[in-house]
Amino acid sequence: MGQKQVAVVAGVGPGLGAALCRTLARSGYAVAALARTEEFTQDLAQELQRSGGSLLPVKCDVADGASVDAAFARISRDIGAASVYIHNASRLVATPSLELTSADFSDAWRVTCLGALLCAQKVIPGMLQEGRGTLLFTGATGALRGGAGFAAFASAKFALRGLTQSLAREFGPRGIHVAHVVIDGLIWSGNMRRGVPEEKCLMPEAIADCYLQLIGQDRSAWTQELDLRPDVEKF
Repeated sequence: MGQKQVAVVAGVGPGLGAALCRTLARSGYAVAALARTEEFTQDLAQELQRSGGSLLPVKCDVADGASVDAAFARISRDIGAASVYIHNASRLVATPSLELTSADFSDAWRVTCLGALLCAQKVIPGMLQEGRGTLLFTGATGALRGGAGFAAFASAKFALRGLTQSLAREFGPRGIHVAHVVIDGLIWSGNMRRGVPEEKCLMPEAIADCYLQLIGQDRSAWTQELDLRPDVEKF
């Protein structure tokens, strides 16, 4: 049996990030989970190991170049070069514009967009050598229209969408599939704070299945942008 393909997921917490790791591990990938702290990812690694999966927890601040360098050096050393990268990292800032600090505005962009570029720069050279690879970026409703009080978040998500389009045009002809996924709605978790019923939310496992479909697409019919929402969501 050959060496497992490597998938890196940035921004791993109990919701979509964990679902992506579980789905990829079940599909035979060696998964690296990037998060600012390792407490949750360590527990997730033990869970996946019990079920026969493989997950490497990696502490990483994607907005910090030195942290990204160290994280991908460890991934390359321990499990190999990534054939899949998923940028699920973002910072939700919900603050009225007149109260928004420059630090909060900058941090939202740094985690969401700059972090995406820094990590993409680490995986693309290896993908170019192989002539294949997949980069997926988690977007949001805010990537299409900015909401009141979400200036920082929407600006960062708009920027991420533009980055994704540019990467797709630059590297698609060279064998790398780049796609942006608009998550148009709330993702369900067991501790929803807004009192939103489960049937009005996107299920993280269902979203992860869609990401897996994108990874498996034939290069003759690649999706560049996919939007997902529950059937009750207005748009």
